[in-house]
Amino acid sequence: MASEAPVHNLQAHSKEIYTIKWSPTGPGTMNPNATLLLASASFDSSVRLWDVERGVCQHTLMKHSEPVYSVAFSPDGRLLATGSFDKAIYIWDIAVRLNILRKR
Repeated sequence: MASEAPVHNLQAHSKEIYTIKWSPTGPGTMNPNATLLLASASFDSSVRLWDVERGVCQHTLMKHSEPVYSVAFSPDGRLLATGSFDKAIYIWDIAVRLNILRKR
């Protein structure tokens, strides 16, 4: 690599991040016209959805009452499952929430 600088510095969680997952969307995927997202799950009980092309948080999902340890996108990238120590799994319709099926 010619440069050691990161492309983006994504910071918004108030506590440690436990896991991150790439969406199955964007260039080179089965959904090339949808926005590429990164989901980050944190000990702050939230999940953030990041637009990685722009380096900004698109949305914060706040329903869990304990740290979030798991995130998983559906194969088409329309849904996101989140799991937490609060013994709950939530399924989020992020395609509607973020309008990810149309590229900006």
